Amino acid sequence: MKKQKQVSTERKKDKDYLIVTVEQKDYELIDLRTNKPIFFYSNPVSENKETGSAVFQELDSIQFHTKIDGKKNTLEYFSPNSVAILLSVSNKSMMEAKTLFNEKINPDKINHFEIDEALDRITNISNKSRLVYDYIELIQTSIVFGYTALEAFVNLSIPDNYQYSEKNSKGINEIYDKEAIERWLSLKVKLSAILVSIYETKPIKQLQLWTRYNQFEQYRNEIIHQKSVNHTNFYKKYFNKEIFNLCKVPEEIIKFFFYERIQDGKTNPLWPWVINAKNDFPSRILDPASVEITGNIFEGRFTK
Repeated sequence: MKKQKQVSTERKKDKDYLIVTVEQKDYELIDLRTNKPIFFYSNPVSENKETGSAVFQELDSIQFHTKIDGKKNTLEYFSPNSVAILLSVSNKSMMEAKTLFNEKINPDKINHFEIDEALDRITNISNKSRLVYDYIELIQTSIVFGYTALEAFVNLSIPDNYQYSEKNSKGINEIYDKEAIERWLSLKVKLSAILVSIYETKPIKQLQLWTRYNQFEQYRNEIIHQKSVNHTNFYKKYFNKEIFNLCKVPEEIIKFFFYERIQDGKTNPLWPWVINAKNDFPSRILDPASVEITGNIFEGRFTK
């Protein structure tokens, strides 16, 4: 029997965790959308001679009102990562759009002057219109969810006690706490000033990636803040092949901070798993007093 099957359910700070394995090296990623686990180990300087370790994966559940055979109907699952969920929606939409483009839109392969002679002109244009609408939907979904993923990533990265100061137009120094930062400062400022400060990275503004981010943000703003004058013209930008690289900007920005921090051997439990990268997850010294055993994998939760 594999080690990860010899597990128990734990509770720490009102959260439920499942011990999925003993050693970090034995951990198997469940899904890119799941929260990162935490590797707990005994205090090496403790007077207690007992040593040990375990990888804790956070659990959550949905309690339905309906019962099956008189028993509670509970859906239990590993807690998702909110940033990863948003990125997943963005990436899936981008990949679907790319497939649609390559198969039915790419002007290098498709002759759009061709029509189905069995159909009249209105029907032909109607069919092509639906194709265009589907493609626009997918691109806009990718852009909006990618941008939202970045916003979530930034806000989750800001410590509760963090403060940011900047001079206003009158030369007065204004101080923002976490709540004010989330509410009043632009995503550009959060990424280029606040996150660079928090994670102690090199200036992201000096990278070519930042130029692409500015374009990506412009595309997002054109969706959210549409003007009646050019309410359809900006759609045409989506039919350039470079749109797919632009849709990758949110994940590339997250990777930038990931790689900058991983060099220092540091990671954040709130970060999503990074695709095609050597991922790590947080380590903590376990305080036995903060853990309550509430059940095990074989018997379920203990009855109180």
